[in-house]
Amino acid sequence: MLLRHFLLTALALAFLALGTGAPAQAQQIIVMVNGDPITTFDVSQRQLMHQMIERKSVTAQQALEDLIDERIKIQQAIRLKMEVEQKDVDRLFASVAERSGRTAEQLSEGFKQQGLNDRTFKQKLFADYVWGQYVRARSGTVNVRDADVVAALQKRGETQMIATEYTLMPIVFVVPRTAANYGARLAEANALRGRFTDCDAGAETVKSLKEVVVRPKVTRLSSEMPPQLRQILDKTEIGRLTPPEVAQSGVETFAVCGKREVRGESSQKKEIKDELSNAQFTAESKKFMAELRKQSLIEYRRR
Repeated sequence: MLLRHFLLTALALAFLALGTGAPAQAQQIIVMVNGDPITTFDVSQRQLMHQMIERKSVTAQQALEDLIDERIKIQQAIRLKMEVEQKDVDRLFASVAERSGRTAEQLSEGFKQQGLNDRTFKQKLFADYVWGQYVRARSGTVNVRDADVVAALQKRGETQMIATEYTLMPIVFVVPRTAANYGARLAEANALRGRFTDCDAGAETVKSLKEVVVRPKVTRLSSEMPPQLRQILDKTEIGRLTPPEVAQSGVETFAVCGKREVRGESSQKKEIKDELSNAQFTAESKKFMAELRKQSLIEYRRR
């Protein structure tokens, strides 16, 4: 525990000292936040980050206010001895890179070519990560009532709540962790998909295949699924298999053994729940930040 706290403190302090990498003439201090400086270089880097990551322009004042909030988030994490390590931040950075179709190294190089220090973005990831933990710990479990979901659906003009219940049979082509033959197993799964036309008969056929597991049937509602998965299941006929995908235990496909309409549910329910949960989180976040700002010593320097 002490080691993890030491790692958090070292990491947080390193982020708070980010501005020291710029030339002296670019290091004019604009604001001190509880003794931690924000410089003109920090502001210009934050503006550039918004331009590159979010494709939007922000004013210097907006960037400065973002940075003040960020300093407060990091300082609060230090005070509460929250547990974060460098690898957590690296993982978040790698995840962003992956979503953009690049490696972490390629993303860093892309930033560098356009004048952005990747530490600026990692600082934001770190601050948002610890702040999310803080807000969730203080506000408790977000509770979205069904009545709130129904009201939101009605605002969208959806008066009938109907979803699809799928009966699915998972089939796994096992790939040992020490092996890397996913390609061969994907080919086998696709071959099975071509001749699989009935859940009961198909299950018996699958049981005769080597290192292939048929798991018990499960039921899932479309209201509990992301849109992309719903689309796949809607396109898959009853008795057929979904396109195989690489999973933790190997190559996985699902036999669609049944579909039926269920009233009182909606395919948009999960999306709306997520939206309402995010709105609650945002409201709590703003409230807690306002409290901490009042408690903080924020000194604006004259230019």
